[in-house]
Amino acid sequence: MNIIFNLFENLLNIFFNFTNDWGIAIVLLTASVKLVFLPMTIKQKINMLKQKELSEKIQDLKTKYKDNKDKLESEMAKHYNESTKGFLGCLSAFLQIPFIYTLYRVVLTMPVESSTIIIPWVTSIKLSDSYFIVPMIYALISLSPNLLSYIKYLDVVKQDLSNKSNIVITIIFSILVTFKSPIAIGIYFITNSIFSLIEEVAYRIYLRKYYNINPQNS
Repeated sequence: MNIIFNLFENLLNIFFNFTNDWGIAIVLLTASVKLVFLPMTIKQKINMLKQKELSEKIQDLKTKYKDNKDKLESEMAKHYNESTKGFLGCLSAFLQIPFIYTLYRVVLTMPVESSTIIIPWVTSIKLSDSYFIVPMIYALISLSPNLLSYIKYLDVVKQDLSNKSNIVITIIFSILVTFKSPIAIGIYFITNSIFSLIEEVAYRIYLRKYYNINPQNS
């Protein structure tokens, strides 16, 4: 963990020396982390699509071989073996947890007067936002991916009935996470969410273009 901490601290200082702004330095650091994880993120989304296709195939097999249990188990085993690699992509989300913890440690080492033009109403991004603006911005941006299906062109991913509940949970979680956190952490989460939103939009456009998935048949 100390190796990661030193790496983050050095990168943050490099970006600060280049921009002379701690907020922008955190944005650049976050972008760098997202780029590192981008291949795994892409793989994860592709594997999620494959898992969806697998679920549909399994349902078809259950219907086709409902009277032949041995054949059903044999065919299901073949499909599950083909999809075992699909779970590796999910590691990307868990691997980012140490980075968030390390970033928090890096923030603690920053100078007290660490201001930024990104959040001009505060004197230090080591403090929480007393105006509650950063948590609200983060909540809105975090909410955006859940609203993409309400845009006809991007409505290519089938939403389950729990989507509305997910929206409420997203808002509550986003506010709680950044309510008392240093603004620097909020900048990280906001930047990370913006990149995630861009990835999701690009993914949906990719599905529509290359998988011929249209709103009416998603």
